[in-house]
Amino acid sequence: MKRVTLNALVDIGGLITFILSLITGLVLYFFLPSGGGRGGSWVTWMGITRHDWVLIHDITSFVFAALLIIHLLLHVRFFKNIRMALKADAKEAEDCFTKSSGEPDQK
Repeated sequence: MKRVTLNALVDIGGLITFILSLITGLVLYFFLPSGGGRGGSWVTWMGITRHDWVLIHDITSFVFAALLIIHLLLHVRFFKNIRMALKADAKEAEDCFTKSSGEPDQK
C-alpha cells in the first residue's frame, strides 16, 4: 500500500472516530449525566443505556488515539526537518520535505 493511501485512510478513520467520540461525549454530557440517583445506570437515550454510551465513547476514543499515533509516525520526517524548514528560504524548505533522508544534496 502506498504511503499516501495509508495516510488518507488513517486520516479518514481519525476523522470518523473523532466525530463519533464527540457525539457520544455530548450525549453523555447533556442527555445522560452521571449521578442519576437510583437506577441511574439503566437510564436510556435512543434505546441505548448510559453504560453502552460510555462503552462506545471509550472504544472510539481509544481507536482515535491509536490512529493519531499512527498519523504522527507517518509524519516523522516532517518533524525531523521542521527546524531546518523554518530557517530556510522557500526552495530549501520544499527540499527538506521532498528528499529522502539518505539522498545526497544536488548542489
